[in-house]
Amino acid sequence: MTRVTGLLLLSLLLLLTGCAGTSDPRDGAIELVPGRPYEVMTPGQRYFTFTLEAPARVVLESQTFPGETSVISPAGQLLDANGELVERDWISGTDSNFRIERRLEAGTWYLRVTNPHARPSAFGFVERDYRYSVLLRVDDDAGE
Repeated sequence: MTRVTGLLLLSLLLLLTGCAGTSDPRDGAIELVPGRPYEVMTPGQRYFTFTLEAPARVVLESQTFPGETSVISPAGQLLDANGELVERDWISGTDSNFRIERRLEAGTWYLRVTNPHARPSAFGFVERDYRYSVLLRVDDDAGE
């Protein structure tokens, strides 16, 4: 068997077994607990998840820490169970943090958070913490 044929066969096997990079980043999503902030201290994209047992009004927001607001600017994207974008926000929260407030149906939801200011340099990411927290608040709206 030639080297090229062997590489093609290996690629085909990886594709057929599902090992060819088909990983969904939502699989490693961090569970958000209502009312309990989750602190992030590194650059990069994060996925969070939460499940609603009944329709509810939710607020998802980030909070940066004093002295960090000009450097750290988390952006939030609310995704449905299929990973489709439902809503996004960059700066409508306090100190230019994201804030998404919306009534949602029961089910599993995802929040993708990125920091557009966390840019890699020639030597990797800038040596600093990208510290912010993410908070989920859920209000039962059964009376609506």
